[in-house]
Amino acid sequence: MQELNYKKIGERLRKLRKYMGLTQEQVASILNLGRDAILRIEKGDRKIDLQELINFSKLYNISLDELTTEEHIINKNNIAFARGFNELSEKDKKEIINLIEYKNILKSQNKEN
Repeated sequence: MQELNYKKIGERLRKLRKYMGLTQEQVASILNLGRDAILRIEKGDRKIDLQELINFSKLYNISLDELTTEEHIINKNNIAFARGFNELSEKDKKEIINLIEYKNILKSQNKEN
C-alpha cells in the first residue's frame, strides 16, 4: 500500500480552500476542527485520518482518489456552493448534507441495478 503524502495533500487542500474563497476559520468551523488543525494539515505537519479526508472531499466536492493521488480541476459551481453553504444555519447545513448523502445512496443503488 502506498504511503500518503501529507505535504501534497495539504497543498491541494490549501489551494482548494483559497480557490473557493474560504478562510481557515470557515473550514475549521464547517469541519468541526480547530483553525490550528487546518493550518497544520495544510502545511503537511499533521496526519489526516480517513474521516477527515472524507469530510474534506465532501466539502470541496473532490473524490478521495483525486485528493490523495492527483490534481483536481476546480469547478466554478463548487465555489458558489461552498460560499452559499457557509452562509447557512447549522440546521440548514445538516439538511443539505443529509440530502446529498441520500442522493448518493440512490445513485449507488441505481448503478447496482
